[in-house]
Amino acid sequence: MDVLKTLAFPPSVEHYHLLVLIGALISVGFYPYFGFLLGSSFLSYRYEKKGRKEGNALYLRLAKDLIGTALYNKTIPAFLALIPAFSMIFVYAQLLQTTESIAVSLAVGGFVFLLLSIAFLYAYKYTFRLDDILEGYRGALKTGKGSSENLQEIEDYSDENVRSHLRFGRYGLIFIVLAMFFMASAIVAAADNDNWVKVSSIYDLFILPDMYVRLLQFIALAAGATGVGILFFLFWWRKDQPPLEETYAHFVRTLSIRLIVSSLLALPTLVLAGFLLLPGKSLSGTLFAIAGLGVALLFLSAQFVYAYVREPQPQHTASALFVFAFGLALLGANDQVALYNATKNQAALLSYRHDVEEEALRTKLGVAFVVLTGEDIYNGRCSACHLFDQKKIGPAYRDVIPKYAGNKQKIMSFVLNPTKMNPAFPPMPNQGLKPAEADSIVSYILRKLGTGDSKPTPLAPAVTQK
Repeated sequence: MDVLKTLAFPPSVEHYHLLVLIGALISVGFYPYFGFLLGSSFLSYRYEKKGRKEGNALYLRLAKDLIGTALYNKTIPAFLALIPAFSMIFVYAQLLQTTESIAVSLAVGGFVFLLLSIAFLYAYKYTFRLDDILEGYRGALKTGKGSSENLQEIEDYSDENVRSHLRFGRYGLIFIVLAMFFMASAIVAAADNDNWVKVSSIYDLFILPDMYVRLLQFIALAAGATGVGILFFLFWWRKDQPPLEETYAHFVRTLSIRLIVSSLLALPTLVLAGFLLLPGKSLSGTLFAIAGLGVALLFLSAQFVYAYVREPQPQHTASALFVFAFGLALLGANDQVALYNATKNQAALLSYRHDVEEEALRTKLGVAFVVLTGEDIYNGRCSACHLFDQKKIGPAYRDVIPKYAGNKQKIMSFVLNPTKMNPAFPPMPNQGLKPAEADSIVSYILRKLGTGDSKPTPLAPAVTQK
């Protein structure tokens, strides 16, 4: 929600990098598990309905195994889905404050729908168990151990349970699809700073091609995570138990391999399409390197799956799962790299605001500062690399300052958090200036050049030593 952006305190440079790191770490567990939960929920509900319609015991068994595995206990969805989704709301609120982006509101919507989906899917899971209990009572009554009235009551209650069971599954599936949509929307709205302005409502997302690519990525991710998850949990995880009947085992293997192959055919193409739709400022060598490694790990997991097909050893499924999950985690971390690239200038502005507010607070508390004049700073630090009218180690001020069109705040943001701009010159090191000192040196340069606003900005009041 936008109110969270207004309540957030502007982060320092160190805090900004920590937020990006937290976002990347959140992705490590969230992407693989959410993909598995999404795919398992869809397949469980599909095979449950189909199994009841056709009277197919294999379908019903798979539906029960899928939802029981994805929601094995309450701790797993809490720590791998809900807490990461909730944490991402505050990461977006911190990074996107002062912008018009609706990514925070979309992330809140994703969390709410995810919470609702897990609640309904748990109800769907437990009505599976209740159906088994009722079936046991029904069998006992049919063998003559109970009255016909009791049998009819059990039949009626069982029918009502089935209706509730399917209704819980249907709502759970609808809500998790909505959660996927809102989470994908939040990523699209945040990772491209052009979308901070262009996307002002949910309806604007439907005209963005990168939105459809992102949704397809989630679907492909879910297919692959579900495929390797089925192989792992139904074969390696229960390796100490009696093996599955050959008919059921063959059915599960065939379904899993189809899901994995479909995912591996789609994901690399969709990742590339996502890169092509991102603006140049959101791309970087790190982005391509992480994505390339993630895709490579996905193909490595395919080798373990192939080894399992040739020789069904449970350890192959464990290797496939862990490698595939790590590959998905890297693709999720890649989204945070794109967000980092898109918010670099935003981070400089927020860092500036952080320093200003920190200085104002310290001044109010009576903490002393020494702020050098602009001329002192220029003579002591800047003149070693810059002159006003000719190139030195860095470019001449008269050549670069006009590019900012007199926008003093942008120049100050660059001085406080310099980035490499001109390939003909080495990158400018961070001088460690306070906002008031940056204000002084920028005012001095503008005054000497006779361009722009050389008056001190009200955001950075000069603070002198007491």
